[in-house]
This record gives sequence, structure tokens and C-alpha cells, in this order.
Amino acid sequence: MRPGVSFRINPLFLLVVVVFALAGLFTEAIISIVLVITHEFIHLLVAYRLGYRPGKIELFPFGGMAEYSGLLEMNPGDEIKVAGAGPLYNLAMAGIFYLIYMLTPHNLYLLIVKYNLVLSFFNLIPALPLDGGRVFRALMVYNSGFKRGTLIAVKLAKILAISGAVMGGVCVLLNKSNLWVLLISFFVYGASLKEENQIVYRLVRYLTRRRQENINLTISPVVNKVVRGEMQVEEVIYHLNPVKYNIFIVLDSKMRLSGIITESQLIDSFFRLKKHNIKLNDIIRK
Repeated sequence: MRPGVSFRINPLFLLVVVVFALAGLFTEAIISIVLVITHEFIHLLVAYRLGYRPGKIELFPFGGMAEYSGLLEMNPGDEIKVAGAGPLYNLAMAGIFYLIYMLTPHNLYLLIVKYNLVLSFFNLIPALPLDGGRVFRALMVYNSGFKRGTLIAVKLAKILAISGAVMGGVCVLLNKSNLWVLLISFFVYGASLKEENQIVYRLVRYLTRRRQENINLTISPVVNKVVRGEMQVEEVIYHLNPVKYNIFIVLDSKMRLSGIITESQLIDSFFRLKKHNIKLNDIIRK
């Protein structure tokens, strides 16, 4: 796997840099650009070390976003490592430059400390697509499966985005100018909608890969789940635990054991049957 990273600069990003420069904040703008790029590179580096192919870094007016191939969101452990690496890097840099400032005092070092702290704590907000939101989503996916975990994370992101938009709007009306909060809130809300709309697409990609992995499976930790036979394949498939092999204990209407369905049987049924509304009882009877 050969690493390769491309850059995409949002036009608004360039506009913000020009505004900063005209306002006499050119140094602050350069520091911000360097920190955002290195922050995203850390994400890509950790993802690459975990086996994901680096994609691109896109720069926005208020930050950046790293992309990589593979279904990182389906592996909670990897997503936590990749998402957490960025803020931890900025905290470490803040500490290093603070020590440098203590040895050789200079306002530039304090400025770097400040911007590292701002970038770190901002990204720890638990709202998708920020790093904190990705860590929160990973924890939810681990406990609740991909669909429910993502929906919980999306719901929290929307709540935080709406709250931020209201706060930003009030500040603007009161002439306390907090336009950045307003813009970031709109971005977070839009990005959370995108995450929600991609659930089915990512699930199908994940199931395709998982199906192949199960063919070569030798040993794996297991998670057992009790389900009703009347449940449909389409419902149950979203409850797969991505880090363990799933065994479904199927009960009938009288809560008696109807049968056992393995993860492999469930995934095969999902791809083989055109109608995903088939019930688990129908799979057991075959």
C-alpha cells in the first residue's frame, strides 16, 4: 500500500485567509493553517499505520477534514485511535511550546500554545464530524451496532448544532458578533445529515467485506443476541456487533427457542434474498 495524499482547498478558506491578512492577523492565519494541516496529517498517519489508505485533506474556513479509504467507522477501536490522535497531538504540542516559552519567552510561542489548545478542545466537542463526535459514535457503535450507534451520534450532533446556531444567532442580534459559531453550527448540522444518509451505503460495503472475512474466519470472540422470530432480516442486520462474531438466538411468539442463526447465515440471506423484509423464522424453516 503506497501512501498518497491530495489536498482540496475550499474557496471560503482562501477568503478567510485574506480577511485575516487585511485585519493584520497574518501570523495568526499562518499558524492556524499549519496546525490544521498537521492535525489532519496525524489522523492520516495513524489511519495508515492501522492499514487504511490515505485519501485527501480538505481545508475549510474553520478547520480541515482528512479522508481515507476503508470503513473506519465500522471498527470502533480504530476509529477511536484515529479520531483521538489529532486532539492529543495538539495537546502535546501545546505542552512542548509552553515549555519552550518558559525557557525562552516569546509571544509567538504563547500564540502557538493558544491555537493548539483551541484546536484540540474544539475538536473534542462530541458532534460529528468532529473528532469528539467520531469517538462518541465509535463507543455507541461498539455497544449498539452501527445503525443505532450512528443515529445516536447524529442526534447529539444535531442538538449541539441547533444549540450553537441559536446561541450564535442571539449573539449576532445583540451585536456581539459570533458569526463563526453560527457558521460552524450549520456545517456540523449538514455534515451530520450526510452521515445519516450514508448509513445504508456504508452498511452494504461493510457486509460485503464482512462476508469475505467470515469465509476465512478461524477464531473470534462471540456475542449472543436474543431476537424474536418475527423480526425482519433488514432490522436485525443493523444490530451486528462489528468487533465480534454474532450469534442470534431466535424465539417464537411464546418465547420458546425457535432456532439459532449465525452471522454468516444472516449476511448470506441479506444478499441472496431480494426482499429484505423476510423474517428470521423463514430462514430457520429453510
